[in-house]
Amino acid sequence: MKRRILSSLMALVLCLTLLPAAAYADGGTAVYVSSSGSDDNAGTQTAPYATLAKAVTEAEDGSTIYVMSNLTMTKCARYYDKDLTITSLDPNNPVTISRGTEFDPQSDHARSWYNPAMVEVQTHTGGEGAGLTLTNIIFDDDGKKEGTVFAQAVSDGSIDNKTCVQDAIIASNATVPSTITLGDGAVLRNFGGMSAVRVTDQAKLVMKSGSVIEDASSITRSKGDAGSVGPAGAVWLQGGSLEMENGAEIRNINGRAVYADGGSVSVGGTISGITGNPAMWQGEDGTAIHLRNKASGTLLSGGIIKEISGTKSSSAVYVHTSTLNCNEESKICNCDSVGILSVYCDSNWNKGRNIVNFDGELSGTLNNKNPFQIACTNLTIGKNAKIHGNSAYYGALYLQKNVTADIYGKIYENTASGRGGGIGTAGHGFVEINLYKGAEIKDNIANNTGGGLSLKNAKFVMHGGKISGNRSNNNVGGGVYLYKDVVVELHGGTISGNIDKNGSNDITITDSRNSTSENNYLAISNDITIGNKAIYFEKD
Repeated sequence: MKRRILSSLMALVLCLTLLPAAAYADGGTAVYVSSSGSDDNAGTQTAPYATLAKAVTEAEDGSTIYVMSNLTMTKCARYYDKDLTITSLDPNNPVTISRGTEFDPQSDHARSWYNPAMVEVQTHTGGEGAGLTLTNIIFDDDGKKEGTVFAQAVSDGSIDNKTCVQDAIIASNATVPSTITLGDGAVLRNFGGMSAVRVTDQAKLVMKSGSVIEDASSITRSKGDAGSVGPAGAVWLQGGSLEMENGAEIRNINGRAVYADGGSVSVGGTISGITGNPAMWQGEDGTAIHLRNKASGTLLSGGIIKEISGTKSSSAVYVHTSTLNCNEESKICNCDSVGILSVYCDSNWNKGRNIVNFDGELSGTLNNKNPFQIACTNLTIGKNAKIHGNSAYYGALYLQKNVTADIYGKIYENTASGRGGGIGTAGHGFVEINLYKGAEIKDNIANNTGGGLSLKNAKFVMHGGKISGNRSNNNVGGGVYLYKDVVVELHGGTISGNIDKNGSNDITITDSRNSTSENNYLAISNDITIGNKAIYFEKD
């Protein structure tokens, strides 16, 4: 009897050791899927389901779904009000779940029949929150789509939603908190519809270290048939949120990485290799992060945006009626695009303004694309900010219209093909600049006037800091160049060692248009140090 009991216990232990850890750690709520299975099976490891749609329907809240082989999906895996994990059976050999051709349409009360995502995580109004975690698994749209119009499905019945392409690979339209988590080894690839992930309202996307959203090099997106607005981006937020942790990546995307139409974005990982595409919704602006409609974006310490490319209007970050914060030790670098582009919002000074707080590093901008191109914005360059080694057209800080800029950090070793190696104001609208103790504008070069600053339709107040070592390759304006309709008040700090073609030149005043209606004003305090006290007056 004792031997039989001992043998039974040993057999039980052996069976348990053969099961994946989660199969018994979560109370025996494991579900299995295999391409060789059947949806008439029990969903066990020895009798797996054939489809992910069946697995998510049958799985209990808190279950883990183990995918045993590569799958091709032709039906949406949609579920409500439960939290599920989907992973590969063998974590060392992640399987690929691909979108098949002739993917079945789906129906709900809001959209009638529409083309769905591969997986949809939904909540009922007033119900419990839902969630999805992916680890060690690949979802691949393979560039495929159902429908031909790149536009959002509507609920008013004005169009046939089956003409609209799918909104995502993974989607959550949540009216109560819901979280999609891309864990270690989770890969979303080659989105063929509007996005790779779409989250709305109360839904959140969390990208953990080791997660990736990417494109193959063969992917080039098109705008779609008549009625299209174009694809949204790899991540599409509509009031939802993205939390991208250190070690997560969005890379090699054609078009745009993040499109935030409202909601919030925080990036502690890396966004790289994004190629601008004019087919995208709202055009080619904001190829890495596009913020609009009062969205909030934060590039966290350790967060990196790099190697963004496109046309003159492409940008690493695009800001429209929104807020951007770049924290200390965040980086935007090596971009063949504008670095941060904040745009015209409203003709009223106080309405629709952008807020940009930059305390990180911006370097390596290529081909005169301007590291900063700023309008209708309250801009703060923080004490830890480093803006250096950039190729600009009109100033490392190109301030266009209705801007207030408070500068505490360092702007150095930038080159402008036009005016203003460090700072250039375009004169499109009034700009106010304040330079504070600890700030430095140094060793910048302008091929035209204003090696340090070229000012037009602006007020510049220097409370402290240094303007030094800047050079104009023009005849005048090595340091501070008062071009037209400028008020300059020098209350403290140092201006020295700036040069132009004629030699030492720290301050130049000119009115190149010879108009009596245009005036410049300069006030110099006893508390400021100027290396070359000879101020050059060009004419009039």
